[in-house]
Amino acid sequence: MKFTEIADYQVRPGAVTRWTVVPAAAARPQDDDRPPSHLQEDHLRNHAAAETAQPSWLAVGFDLPGELDGTALRAAVLRWLDRHESLRSELTYRAGELRRRTWEPGRLSLSREEIGDFEAGEEITAELRAMFNAHTDPTGWPSYVFATISRADSVTLCMAFDHGNVDGYSILLAAHEVQELYAAEREGRGAELAEVGSYVDFCAEERVFTDVFERSDEIVGEWADFVASCGGELPSFPLPLAGADLRVDPVVSGFSGPQRGFCRRLLDEEGADALETSCRRNGGSVYSGVLATLGTVANLMSQQTTFRTLLLLHTRSAQRWAQSVGWFVGVAPIQLRTPESITGGADVLEMLPTAGNALRTAKPLSAVPLPKVSELLGTELVPRFVLSYMDMRASPGACNWDDWNAQALHAPATSADEVYLWVNRNHNGIDVTCRFPGTAAAAAVLDDYVHQIRRLLRAVAVAGLATTIPPMWTESAPERESAPDAVSRTS
Repeated sequence: MKFTEIADYQVRPGAVTRWTVVPAAAARPQDDDRPPSHLQEDHLRNHAAAETAQPSWLAVGFDLPGELDGTALRAAVLRWLDRHESLRSELTYRAGELRRRTWEPGRLSLSREEIGDFEAGEEITAELRAMFNAHTDPTGWPSYVFATISRADSVTLCMAFDHGNVDGYSILLAAHEVQELYAAEREGRGAELAEVGSYVDFCAEERVFTDVFERSDEIVGEWADFVASCGGELPSFPLPLAGADLRVDPVVSGFSGPQRGFCRRLLDEEGADALETSCRRNGGSVYSGVLATLGTVANLMSQQTTFRTLLLLHTRSAQRWAQSVGWFVGVAPIQLRTPESITGGADVLEMLPTAGNALRTAKPLSAVPLPKVSELLGTELVPRFVLSYMDMRASPGACNWDDWNAQALHAPATSADEVYLWVNRNHNGIDVTCRFPGTAAAAAVLDDYVHQIRRLLRAVAVAGLATTIPPMWTESAPERESAPDAVSRTS
């Protein structure tokens, strides 16, 4: 499953219908004293304080077989909402206070509104974007919306949620669960789904665990040391993004317009398997191999020796959260020293134990949510350069994503300096999704960076399997069509 901007989502023409969750007749939510997570609270406060709030939704689209069975879809979605309490729980922010109210299972309904027939995929994409932006406000409820695009032979279901409701893994789970619930309704059987815990309970437990941390705790001290090593703030992308630095069109100082992004294949399935074999033979994993490769390329291109970034790590710390819908994400600082020069993929393989140790060191630091770290350190910490790695192959339904035409989507973003990289492994290989400042200069930098990452990953995959390793990194800039064992240095 690819993770892209909605502009890159190719939707077949059809009739668009919006489905909105509403309370059932006479249903009222119950006051709920369970607190939001630290991430949710920070998210709502920032959204409420913003002069112009930016959309922050995540979405997933996938096909259901045959003509739309509206009765089965309605039942499937409502059963799915009954499974996940967090989607039945309303968080409101008024007069500086957060309040939670929660609907009991079976107390919600689904309204249906026909939007119209569309003959062009681009028109549908524009309609979906507008719909998602308008109906995923985190300060209202529901902060999510569903849409179907119906045809005679199939229907595409799109589900969009404000980020406060879900993480990237949750939307993968949604595709599988709604598919199964829909099929079960049409076939008159029970759905085969695992039991799940409540993200609302997780939020309450997280507060009990994290609110006792103090500035003097070792974890907080390690965060403080990391921030100090970055000059008092969180790390930025290590390569210059301004036009003057790269001799391309200049960037206006203070630019804070819409960001750009792309999704690229780094390795196909065979290449990903070769990379895994190569890394495991040398005491590492694909994760440590990817980290070592990204850090090495960034440092060689920037003339640095220490790679610093924030890692996105899941916080599904117990089995009952394994298939729950929620925002189970923490961030951890990581730094990795790399060689000043390399001659081939074998040099990266030698780094794997160091990269693996860096990952193990970083993991415990994600136990304290970033808003809590900011509070304890007395400074606002804004993520600017963030890296995620996820192996999605074991996700429920992953083997069917191609058949379902499943695709994950993210909202457009606005930022002058944020760079996010999501590296995802699926059954087709390894992809990278990038989000970066929306200038030609930044696009050129990220394009070259990803190009060099692809070359080095291929060399690393070969290095662990071959007996003779050809030179890989050279001072000259090779043509784009040259062999993948030649990677240029950008100065």
